[in-house]
Amino acid sequence: MAIARTIHGDVDPSTLGVVNAHDHLIRVGAGEVYLDPDHLLIDEDKAAQEATYFVAASKRFAAGGTIVDMCPASSGRGVLALKRVVDAVEGLQVIAATGFHQQKVYLEWRQSWVNQYTVNEIADLLIADIVEGIDANDYMGPLVKRTDIKAGCIKWATAYGKITDWEAKTGQAVAIASKETGAPINTHVTAGTCGPEQARFLIDQGVAPEKIAIGHIQRNWDPWVQEQITKLGAYVELDGTNRIKYVPDNARVNLVKTLLDKGYGKQILLGTDSGKASYQKVYGSVSGIDYDPAVFCPRLVDDEGVAPEAVQDLLVNNAATFFAFDPLG
Repeated sequence: MAIARTIHGDVDPSTLGVVNAHDHLIRVGAGEVYLDPDHLLIDEDKAAQEATYFVAASKRFAAGGTIVDMCPASSGRGVLALKRVVDAVEGLQVIAATGFHQQKVYLEWRQSWVNQYTVNEIADLLIADIVEGIDANDYMGPLVKRTDIKAGCIKWATAYGKITDWEAKTGQAVAIASKETGAPINTHVTAGTCGPEQARFLIDQGVAPEKIAIGHIQRNWDPWVQEQITKLGAYVELDGTNRIKYVPDNARVNLVKTLLDKGYGKQILLGTDSGKASYQKVYGSVSGIDYDPAVFCPRLVDDEGVAPEAVQDLLVNNAATFFAFDPLG
């Protein structure tokens, strides 16, 4: 029977409610924080309050909500803190990730364990995160102390305009872990590049296309690019809401409408990727993790003429399908 694997164990996917398919509640350090301290998210009380806003907004569309926390291995995962946040928020579920960010986030990557281990050794560590429990030390080593918190999805990321040799290696390991466990792969593209290439790479590695969601791909606003992914049978994950420094939200509205008109409404996931303190309400932003159920999707229904059942797919049904898997290990 298909399950969704959350921080508190395996659940019926129909209980996930509104799903934010890519976001960040806790990040305790590591390379991305070194590059930009705005990525540091260590205040558990603030994380719980931000999640509370999300659950409250989700009530228009479902009984509760799920946030997919996309912080991957050796990138500042604080899974014990994350679990405490979930415990503090009624109606919230969280899916934790394993896998990898893009190469540059690992700073001096030549000495990283990814560079030193074989593909199969790397895959074994990802598999253990999914079937045994995430390392409390986030694979920052050398000791591994497994928690009872299992990962429910796998992240893979690539650089701007290319897939480096290091990222190809992590992609091979991610593919093995997905095939061995059944867990879905949720990716990061940099500034909208390499989306179709990511999908084809993973499919060439033997991953079923329906197990693949290409994330942040709305940063390439060309619907033709999105369609190259959905035609393969994979999902597109659209996030980056209310980022006026890039483009106004009507571009996201139009992209959603175009994909719906082309018949790809069942292959769209939504997230906000509010992974910086300056992107969250509790740190002073006017919008935050709740943006899709609070603002964007009500806009689609109330002001943009999108059918309520299509929006229900975007927020609830598609993610319940994508994040569900039959555990193979």
